[in-house]
Amino acid sequence: MEIQLKVARAGNYNISYRQAGEGKQTILLLHGIPTNSFLWIHVIQQLSQTYTVIAPDLVGYGASDRAGHDDLTLPMQANHVISLLDALGLDSVHVVGHDLGGGVAQILAVNFPQRIDSFIVIDGVAFSNWPLPKVVSLRFPTAPEFEPSLYFIEKMLREGLFHQQSLTPELLNAFLQPFNHPDGPKELTEASLALNHHQTEDIVPQLPKVNKPATFLYGQYDRYLPPYWGMRLKETVPNSTFKVLPECSHYSMLDNPLLVTQEIMEHMTRASV
Repeated sequence: MEIQLKVARAGNYNISYRQAGEGKQTILLLHGIPTNSFLWIHVIQQLSQTYTVIAPDLVGYGASDRAGHDDLTLPMQANHVISLLDALGLDSVHVVGHDLGGGVAQILAVNFPQRIDSFIVIDGVAFSNWPLPKVVSLRFPTAPEFEPSLYFIEKMLREGLFHQQSLTPELLNAFLQPFNHPDGPKELTEASLALNHHQTEDIVPQLPKVNKPATFLYGQYDRYLPPYWGMRLKETVPNSTFKVLPECSHYSMLDNPLLVTQEIMEHMTRASV
């Protein structure tokens, strides 16, 4: 299935996105920091055989427009996603979010339930478990290893993988290239400055009221956001499902894209009942 790279004007920003498939139901895939929509490249190929799949580069990432940190918070990213859905003429979608995208998925489910058919959080931020010390270090680097740089991005990716061979040269280049220019370090710092755990913690009282099908998937060896947080989400969101993905770390969709795809497909089956 061909994956098309497109751009849409969504509110004040141009948002780049990947699209594939022609299914009646649409799945929206959201990445986190410091990646972009290429994170889902293997998953898109499988899901698009059954569904329409859209994977945007969030504002501030990938090929989408850059912005100051005030416009890169998770609630603002949720607003940008809604603007993108409006621009594409989509009334509602199934949302799958990784890392920061998992926090955006929760905010969408709470604040825009009419636009969300169901949601999945994969190795996602939740409650007050973020931002990661590694990401906070970008704001006030105390050593060269914490400086916002391509080396920092590569190190973060490698430390978040169970299978190191999963980070192919093609994948690594796709994640490094958007920040490989003179303003790249500043853009990475702005992304870090946007993050505050209150952005998900403040919606926790509303999570027990969410009535959308929900699935929480966490890598067995996720050293950034351990599976404990998926269990906490399962205990908080009614009628939800929680699974630990074996031999996966933080970037589960790179460690085992087939397994992640199968879990998304199972969720879609449950959500359609």
